[in-house]
Amino acid sequence: MNSVILQEPNPIGVTQLAKLRAAAGAGPVLILTHDNPDPDALATGKALAGLLQQAWGIGSRLVYSGLVARAENRAMLSRLAPEWEHSDELTGLNVYSAIALVDTQPGAGNNRLPPTHPPQIVFDHHEPLRQALASARYVDVRPELGSSVSLLYQYFTAAQIVPDAIMATAMFYGIKTDTRALSRGTSRTDEIVYVSLLSLINHQELNEVDEAGLSREYFRAFSRGLHAARVYSRSVVAYLGLLDRPDLAAEMADVLIRLESAQAALCLGQYGHTLHLSLRISLLDQEAEKIISPLVAGLGQAGGHGPIAGGQVDLTGGDVAGLVSEIIARFLAIMEETGEGEQLLANL
Repeated sequence: MNSVILQEPNPIGVTQLAKLRAAAGAGPVLILTHDNPDPDALATGKALAGLLQQAWGIGSRLVYSGLVARAENRAMLSRLAPEWEHSDELTGLNVYSAIALVDTQPGAGNNRLPPTHPPQIVFDHHEPLRQALASARYVDVRPELGSSVSLLYQYFTAAQIVPDAIMATAMFYGIKTDTRALSRGTSRTDEIVYVSLLSLINHQELNEVDEAGLSREYFRAFSRGLHAARVYSRSVVAYLGLLDRPDLAAEMADVLIRLESAQAALCLGQYGHTLHLSLRISLLDQEAEKIISPLVAGLGQAGGHGPIAGGQVDLTGGDVAGLVSEIIARFLAIMEETGEGEQLLANL
């Protein structure tokens, strides 16, 4: 069937709602997101389940794979989105009337949906647009948006549904984290949704998530990351070695890009049999996805939006040290860096 790919931030109309309803079927719908989901992914899946239930009485099951390890993300999962179940193996897929992917795409390499079961529904905001999207019945991928959950809010508006306080808080937090409170990779649509949700949220619950407690291991890992960082003329690189949790590379990249001289920060680390890459850039006229894709070309998968990008490389049977050296060398070449760089904390 022909896909419906919406790439303009126009309001959703009755036609789009009807096509989404048809793609969902009678239910239940299985909603999946990328491994180790972030707040935008968790909020987008929750919002899709709420839309299907409130608009058409269609039930859903929300399943995530990998880890939710960051303290704030764990707090969000328990307080704002407890509907999500964890499973690293997907079985019994034929019992669902539809499978939906949110904040990821088929063929992206960062989700557990097997190629033998293409999704019927896809909502995402990352680049690049994957060829496998052609097999889905309903696709709404808008790279110009700063978050996937902003997309779902437009469907709520079209269906004349006002999210309750917990739903609104989850959606608000998803936009807030993905756009760093509208300071990066944002669009006019994100701004409108952010402000619209502000009057609906539960501020106490938002504070509990924002101020989630941090373990001693978090500070130990943070210290190791800072000591691993090497600074070049306009970029910083940190190979973190074995990771206690896969999202640590992303968390370190968020911090290192704030270094005064840094226009790009690349963090890498191994979790299980996968090398995780996270890239942040401060160059307003460039896309992080266009920098990270050449780093893993022929090695793995990558994608991103605006100044944020991530990638994965399967390390099974590979030379880890050689792969890391190759990726870092590619990155330094793209950034036109020369020399060995220096340790960030060399003099401490």
